[in-house]
Amino acid sequence: MLFCTGLASTIALNIGISAASAPRGDPRYVQLRIYSEPGCFEQNKGEMGIYGDKLNKCWTFGGATVKSVRFEYTLRDNCTVAIYDDVTCHLNRHDVEINTCLSGDNEYGSYLVHC
Repeated sequence: MLFCTGLASTIALNIGISAASAPRGDPRYVQLRIYSEPGCFEQNKGEMGIYGDKLNKCWTFGGATVKSVRFEYTLRDNCTVAIYDDVTCHLNRHDVEINTCLSGDNEYGSYLVHC
């Protein structure tokens, strides 16, 4: 049982989802949900909470296969989410609107949340 918990935490960290709780006082600005299949229905990989330390910087999905992303909510109206095909936030920017699914046949490699 301990092995399974440790393995789950390691996998979560490798795909960019923090297994530790956020620091007290650091709000979750944006919540994304990632999927390894197109359509935002199958192969849910979990939610990604974007906290203050992750804002306005390029981040990867940590090697996870991501073919669709749902922008579930934002704490502020001025937060935007951009998903990129590459891991450096340069190739093929896809803007995701709140409560919508970004889906494609190719994998997405990185994201940028700007608030």
